[in-house]
Amino acid sequence: MDLNASAAPRTANRPHSSAYMRASLQSPRALVRARVASRIPSRASRVDRAIQSRATRDDVNDDEGFFVPKRRERKRWSTAENVDAGDASAAARSTTSDATTSSTSTSYERAYASEEVLKEARVQQRRNERDAYVERERARRERREKCELVIIVEGGADVRAVRSRGGFTRERAKVLAIRHRGAFRRRPNADWEVRDERMDEIARLREKYDAPIVVLFDCDAAGRQLRNAFLKRFPEASHAFLGAHESSAKEDTKWHAVGNVGVEHGEGEDIARAIANARRADPTRSVFTRANLLEWGLVADDARADETWAEFGGVRERRRLVGEYLGVGECDGRQLIRQLNLFFTEDEVRDAMEALPKRGEPVPRKMTDGRADATRRQGDDDADSSEDEFDIDSLGFDPMAYIPPGRAPPGFE
Repeated sequence: MDLNASAAPRTANRPHSSAYMRASLQSPRALVRARVASRIPSRASRVDRAIQSRATRDDVNDDEGFFVPKRRERKRWSTAENVDAGDASAAARSTTSDATTSSTSTSYERAYASEEVLKEARVQQRRNERDAYVERERARRERREKCELVIIVEGGADVRAVRSRGGFTRERAKVLAIRHRGAFRRRPNADWEVRDERMDEIARLREKYDAPIVVLFDCDAAGRQLRNAFLKRFPEASHAFLGAHESSAKEDTKWHAVGNVGVEHGEGEDIARAIANARRADPTRSVFTRANLLEWGLVADDARADETWAEFGGVRERRRLVGEYLGVGECDGRQLIRQLNLFFTEDEVRDAMEALPKRGEPVPRKMTDGRADATRRQGDDDADSSEDEFDIDSLGFDPMAYIPPGRAPPGFE
C-alpha cells in the first residue's frame, strides 16, 4: 500500500494545509487560529449547498440560469371583483360610523335641548369648580390661622400621643416627627442629629403657619442631643419636658416593656401641661454653679465626698435621677449645669431634689435609653447579673466626676 497516495487526498481536502502545518510547528495558539481559518470556507460551502438543496424546481427561475427565489404575486385592485369587494367594505364602515354618530347625537339631544342649554351647563360647571377651589383655599387659610404651634417629636407613636391624648388636633397644631424617612441619624461620634433637609422642612412649616416651634423629645441622652441640634438651628424654639415619672409605660405592650420611658407613654394631662409650660433656652443665664451640685450631692471632687452620699444612692445615681425627673436624661456634671441654666428654675430643681431617695431607700433602676426593653428581652435575672458584673459604683469613685486642672483622679495621686 502506498502511504503517500493514501495521504494525498487528506492533504488536498484540507484547505490551507501548508499554513496549518507551518502553524503546528510554531505554537499551540497559532495552531488553533490556523485550524479555525481552515474550517471557515468548508463550513460556508456546506451552508450554501444546504440552501441550494432545499430549493425545488418550482422555486427556481430556469430562464435566468441561477438561483432566484420566486416572488409572491402582488395584490392589485385593478380587477372588477376586487373593486366591488373594496366598495362593499367601505360601505359597511360608513354605515357603522353613521349608526354611531346617530346614537351619539340622539343621546346629546336627550341630555340637552339646544346649544344654549349646553353652553349654560358648561358655564355652571366652571362656576362650581371655581367655588370648590375658593372653599378649599378658605378652609386652608382657616387652618393656618387656627394653628397655634408646630410641635416637633421623635417618632410616629409620639405624634399619635400628642394628637389623641394631648388634644393637639390637626386644626390646632402641626405635629411633625423627625424620625420620618431617615431624617434622624447617628453621627460617627455617637451623637444623634437631624438631617439638614428635615430642618429646612421645619423652617418652611414655621413660615407657612406663622406659629412658634415647640420641641418635645424623650427623656434620654438622644433627646438631649437632639435639643442641642435644635438650639443651634432654631434658638427661638421653645422646649417642653416630660420627666421619667410622667412618661413611663404602665404595662407591657407589643413594642415596649413596662417602665420604658418615652413621650408615647405620657398621659394626656402631662403632655398638655408640658407643652403649655414650654420655655425658651437662655444661654446667658448662670444661676446654677458647680458649688450647688457639690452641696446637693450631685458631683464629688474626691472619694470622701462620694462616700458621704453613698447611703443616699451615690453621686452618679442621684445625678441620673435628677436628670430623668427634669426630662433631660442622664448627664455628667458639666452637662447638668448647662441644662439647668438653659431651661429650669430654682423651684423645679428643688422639686427634683425632693424626689430623690432618702437615706437607705432603694434607688430606682435606669429605664431610659431602651434599658427597659433590654431587660424584657434578656430576663430580669440575666439583666441583674449583667448589671452587677459591670457596676460602675464598685470602682469606688465616680468616673464621670469633674476633675479640676492640676489634680489627679481618685486613685491616681
